Amino acid sequence: MKSGAYRELMDKIDSIEQYVRTERAQKSVADEIWLDNAAVCTYLKVSRRTLQRYRSTGTLAYSLVGRKTYYKASEIKRLLEEKRVRRGEELPAND
Repeated sequence: MKSGAYRELMDKIDSIEQYVRTERAQKSVADEIWLDNAAVCTYLKVSRRTLQRYRSTGTLAYSLVGRKTYYKASEIKRLLEEKRVRRGEELPAND
């Protein structure tokens, strides 16, 4: 392999590495934010009882620290994405 081609290949690998590191850092910072009950209720516009039901049914993962409940921001995003209604789709029936 010629020296110019090798240098070009190494530059491309370096740019890919930089991209991966940047994307991973951006995702991990936002996904590692922990929210308490009050913040999640406000954000989702649900009552504390509804939030408790989400925990009880396994709809929303959570962590307990002492007597306080915390939720990862990524888990809230997952719930919102899972419950999102797209144009042309039917709303789920309440059973």
